[in-house]
Amino acid sequence: MIMERIAYELNLDPIAVRLRNLDKKNYNDVAKMFDALKNNSDYEKRRYAVDKFNKANRWRKRGLRFTFMKWSATVSCIMNVIMSVYIDGSVAITHGGVEMGQGINTKAIQICAYLLNIPIAKIHTKSYKTSTNPNNSYTAASVTSQSVGIGVQRCCEELLKRLEPIKAQMKNPLWEQLIMEAFKLGINLQTNSFVGFDDTNSEHIVYGVTLAEVEIDILTGQWEILRVDLMEDVGRSVSPFIDIGQVEGAFIMGVGYWTTEELVYDQCTGELLTDRSLNYHVPQGTDIPQDFRIYLRKKSYNSDLVFGSKVVGEPPNCMGVAVPIAMREAIASARLDGGIPTTKWFQIDGPYTVEKICLACKTNIEDMKYF
Repeated sequence: MIMERIAYELNLDPIAVRLRNLDKKNYNDVAKMFDALKNNSDYEKRRYAVDKFNKANRWRKRGLRFTFMKWSATVSCIMNVIMSVYIDGSVAITHGGVEMGQGINTKAIQICAYLLNIPIAKIHTKSYKTSTNPNNSYTAASVTSQSVGIGVQRCCEELLKRLEPIKAQMKNPLWEQLIMEAFKLGINLQTNSFVGFDDTNSEHIVYGVTLAEVEIDILTGQWEILRVDLMEDVGRSVSPFIDIGQVEGAFIMGVGYWTTEELVYDQCTGELLTDRSLNYHVPQGTDIPQDFRIYLRKKSYNSDLVFGSKVVGEPPNCMGVAVPIAMREAIASARLDGGIPTTKWFQIDGPYTVEKICLACKTNIEDMKYF
């Protein structure tokens, strides 16, 4: 918002302001991602189209704005992982993370299948219990997925180490044959691992660039997100489809925070008045971008400890701010038609609700005769 205000009041290109204030020596990754997304999103052509639309329309306006992101991931985590192999070759994994739709179990299974070189169908995850996986950290900040991945990797490596002498004596055995032979020889087919603070406390930075295009109705304040192009640096993704889903969900959560989810309190008692779905509005089906394009940065790598991946789920939440920034441009165009220069900054506190958008446009009653 500071960058936006500088651009508005000095009548400068907001992209130029952001790039001039970007420390390219340390964060040149953002500049490279911006160049890539600018090309992928066909920005120059769309910039011309938005400007043309705003000149031709008085009561509907559009905005097109970029935003940059730098997210420092420094969260620590403790995780216990147990992996059990049965005589039929099936594998069961239990870990201390809470699967809430972020794909921990899917990533754990994929890592296990990759390291053991067996089909995904042979691997299952079991429900978490403190009796089997005690003293785990909370599940948050995407670091849990990474910690489980580290734990699964260590379990697999230990199992393969135990199986190596047996495999060397057999002629290219099938997985099931190898496990049965190990069982007959009394090899322990259960492994466990512990992931501590030292494993997950290494800092890494997640970068992101987002371009949002919106359209607002000047008379009502209603809005729609026409298109969003978002690029995030997730490192070398362990599971791209899971990560794309995480980016989409986090971004929409941020959009809700910035647009519809307004907290209203009674000024006398402090009682929260927006306490149910009738008056507290989360994003719905028509609030998501009509055209939503997610790009994962190519040729990025974090560290061997986490297969080169980075945390994914929370950083895109921050990039939801691209939507209200784009709304500001649309509002500024409406204000300009009403005689208010775009260099005059206007403040909108809290989410950009339809009421606040409508009032910020400063429509004159006299202008209604042109409607």
